[in-house]
Amino acid sequence: MKKGFSLLELIFAIVVIGVIASFAIPKYLDTRDSAVVSTLKRDVSTAVTSIQAYHLANDGNIAKISDAITLNSKNWTITDSKITDKDACLSIEIKTDDTTNLKTLELVVDQEKAGICAKVRDAGIESATYNLM
Repeated sequence: MKKGFSLLELIFAIVVIGVIASFAIPKYLDTRDSAVVSTLKRDVSTAVTSIQAYHLANDGNIAKISDAITLNSKNWTITDSKITDKDACLSIEIKTDDTTNLKTLELVVDQEKAGICAKVRDAGIESATYNLM
């Protein structure tokens, strides 16, 4: 008798692996997206709180956002006055009103994009304006 697998056994094993993969891969992708959304939600909360605290501690002087907070460069792009996530769903920007000279922190959530952006909106992250007093 020969040692080895028959063609029928190999086909059966491939079918079983395919069925398992058809359930596992979508679940994995959904879990990964949920983790990214959770990270973005946490980072937004941390950024708003840190920028407000830095602004208060420095008598209203905030030259660059990067002075107030450091975020993971895998998820965020930081410029002097704006933070944007890599998917361009979220942006946090310091704005100054020219007439009153009051500074605000503006969180903008893209309402058009799908994918991660839709999951960000579903997670309850909404556009908002925060006063920097």
